[in-house]
Amino acid sequence: EQMWPTAQRRPGWGAWLGSWSPWMVFLAQWRYVSVLYSLSVATQSGLLVCGLWLLSKAWHNVQLRIAQRRYQEWLRKYTLPKRDYLISELSHYDGRDPERAILVAVKGKVFNVSAGANFYGSGGPYNVFAGRDATWLLAKGELELGTAEEMAVPLTEAEQHAVDDWVNHYEYKYELLGSLVSADDSVDGSVSNLDTGHQT
Repeated sequence: EQMWPTAQRRPGWGAWLGSWSPWMVFLAQWRYVSVLYSLSVATQSGLLVCGLWLLSKAWHNVQLRIAQRRYQEWLRKYTLPKRDYLISELSHYDGRDPERAILVAVKGKVFNVSAGANFYGSGGPYNVFAGRDATWLLAKGELELGTAEEMAVPLTEAEQHAVDDWVNHYEYKYELLGSLVSADDSVDGSVSNLDTGHQT
């Protein structure tokens, strides 16, 4: 899978000033105290080093908590239960809804590729794989669906090996949820309702 670069949104001036403001405030206070109490150069240096160390630790902890909250929110949105999925269910996870997980099926296996939303989400270079069985596309190296007649032709041995390589790639990089099944295969009732995470 070729990871084509995508444009990254640069932070605005507000984010830049917000990240620097604690340090600017500290330096201003350090300078004020140094002048007010006529501190020696050695004392000023020690105060500066200790203050910067304490501030850096506090800043790191704040950023860590923010990252943890964002990760928990990401898990809440995009985590799906490990189970078998109906072919008809896949279309609900095609990347068009940014609040829903993205699924790709390859050779009867269903993968949660939400971590690659920049590629599989709406407008991404691999969005054609999302919400469907992408076996034929990956075997052929295509980014557009073929006709019904073309897709009905059995894969060659080389194409089957290519699909096996893709399965290994997806198993390494993304979460394997379960198998892709038809409606007739789900008579055991293991297929659950959309987004509930509970079996019916």
